[in-house]
Amino acid sequence: MRVGLVVFNDVDYGLDLANALDAIGVPVNLYLSELRVALYLSDRPEVVTSMCSGQLSENLYDLGLLPRRCKVRLFRFPRIRNPRSAALVYRIKRTIYEDGVDIAHLLMGPGELWTAILAWLLWNIPVTSTVIIPKPNVGESLPDFAILGINRLLAKASDVVIVNGANQVGLVQDLFSIPTDRVVHIPLGPRTTAMRWSQQRNAEEPGTVLFFGRAHPHKGLEYLVRAQPLISNQLPHARILIAAHGQELQRCRNMIEDGSKFEIHEGFVSGDVLANFFERASIVVLPYLSASTSGLLMTAYVFGKPVVATKVGSLPEYVQDGATGLLVPPGDPEQLADAIIRLLSEDTLRREMGENAIRWVQEDQERVALQTLEVYEKTIKIHCNERGT
Repeated sequence: MRVGLVVFNDVDYGLDLANALDAIGVPVNLYLSELRVALYLSDRPEVVTSMCSGQLSENLYDLGLLPRRCKVRLFRFPRIRNPRSAALVYRIKRTIYEDGVDIAHLLMGPGELWTAILAWLLWNIPVTSTVIIPKPNVGESLPDFAILGINRLLAKASDVVIVNGANQVGLVQDLFSIPTDRVVHIPLGPRTTAMRWSQQRNAEEPGTVLFFGRAHPHKGLEYLVRAQPLISNQLPHARILIAAHGQELQRCRNMIEDGSKFEIHEGFVSGDVLANFFERASIVVLPYLSASTSGLLMTAYVFGKPVVATKVGSLPEYVQDGATGLLVPPGDPEQLADAIIRLLSEDTLRREMGENAIRWVQEDQERVALQTLEVYEKTIKIHCNERGT
């Protein structure tokens, strides 16, 4: 069975899954966005994007991010509203067929219309789709009805839909009218590719609190900013490291009372810079107002960092409260500060939580890959029964 794995945004997710499948002997073809790979490989994407697709693919192999058994196809996407996007999707479909893929697995983030259309174009091969964010988060740029409509379009074209949260199974069945046997829960796997960038160059910096990723309204960065004076009153040495991009960053900058307590890096970061930030952090904070799951949480665990996260979406499924991190209510800077202070103050507890997190993700890696393989087999069976082949 050769799997065609299509990932247009979350490069880490695609690389992680490709590596996990390869480790259990499943051949994989990866279909990725050239721009996203460029951003992932270098913090100077203008240099990397001057390379051809073949050179970018070679970098993935040379850096040890993928085994050469995994074939990589890169595509340069125009803007989503550009009519040339339609032609590109047809080209991706044709390439998948020419590559002799037995099953396509599409990983879709919110509002990825062309991924949903691709699922319909691949009508004569089995299609598994992972809906990463089934229900829109707070403050998405697209209207909720548009995101839900695109998700429904994908789900209807897929033989089986994967969700990464147990509480999302019923949600997807209800939202998209999908039969019970067509929706499967598979937990997020560990973000092992992120660790491949690590060269252990950076020691943990005591008192460093990391917020990483998109500064989007649902990520709740403002509540971490509001928590900072409370944290500093108890722990004057504590510092907040923000590595982020997005619409909320400037607004949150303007809320900062004491700039000396913050270190801010704006923009996308490459894989090696990401590893740098996670190595330096004492803890990782996810003060989200809404969420489905979080790849960043799994990244923190791979680096042995406990988390402080909010009780939203499926995050409580991934945070073993008191064992791998602490859970707090969303939108509450006081309780957020209390949890951060506790972890920064109790070195033994923090180290134990980090060790628990590493053990948990190590145990999960092979299990997630085997579960995914079972879903592929189920997808092929359903597709063949319906098509009569």
